[in-house]
Amino acid sequence: MIMTNIMKYLIISLVVMILSGCGLTPSKENREWISVSCSGFAHWNKCHEEARHLCAKGYDIANQEENLITQGRTMDISCK
Repeated sequence: MIMTNIMKYLIISLVVMILSGCGLTPSKENREWISVSCSGFAHWNKCHEEARHLCAKGYDIANQEENLITQGRTMDISCK
């Protein structure tokens, strides 16, 4: 009985954490998104420089992907 209550509490806590995390990611709906690439041995800073160049008033990031084998980095941005 006690174990069941603990499991319910843990499951509810997990669901709340997952749902609250969803609100932190910018919504891709009704926005124009641009894929910025900084492949090679460039650092993420190179992607951010390109994003600042494209979006003078700032930007939101929806996705960042990195492939260490091919040294490829891309991120999806939307200007504010």
